[in-house]
Amino acid sequence: MKKFIVLTALVLAGAALLTACASSAKTTDSVYRGEVTSISENGDILVTQVAGHNYGQASILFHLSSGSAADLGGTLAQGAFVEIHYNGALTRSIPAQGTADSITVIASYSEGIVQNGTILSVTPGKDGYSISLLPLGQEKQDDLSNTITLTVHMFALEGLKGTDLVEGLKVCAVTTGIAAMSSPPIMQAVALLPYTE
Repeated sequence: MKKFIVLTALVLAGAALLTACASSAKTTDSVYRGEVTSISENGDILVTQVAGHNYGQASILFHLSSGSAADLGGTLAQGAFVEIHYNGALTRSIPAQGTADSITVIASYSEGIVQNGTILSVTPGKDGYSISLLPLGQEKQDDLSNTITLTVHMFALEGLKGTDLVEGLKVCAVTTGIAAMSSPPIMQAVALLPYTE
């Protein structure tokens, strides 16, 4: 009887291990954000990164499933700012090509979506941070009228930890493009990344 219980326990443990491995096998491990610069007749989209964070490829031609394109309807248009999740596999062509696992239209435009700047101050909160950001190329004014206040959820940090957020750090903030009418304006960050040229 003990042998039966031990054997059953081993079989169940093995099945659980295989189930865990199988469910984690198909994961999307790469993200690419940028502006849709063209859409082909078959629905493929050319996405070009904007200044602030280097994803390793200036542009990528993404193949979309017909279901993905249909789900987006009219929101996917040239000039839109998108976030694409894919498995990391790209062709060695110019531009590189890959297959999108999912696509999110962050905004129907790309102007002002990415805010690159230097952190002036960080205020930790319950679920994230409030960050005062001075846009790159600007000098701090006494009234802080040329700054932006970012609200950053802790899950929006990519390639950064909370301890990395210090005064003087250059960051790239991907926002929704919508700012509260305040002085300074307040913007929600979708992602906060290290600034790279």
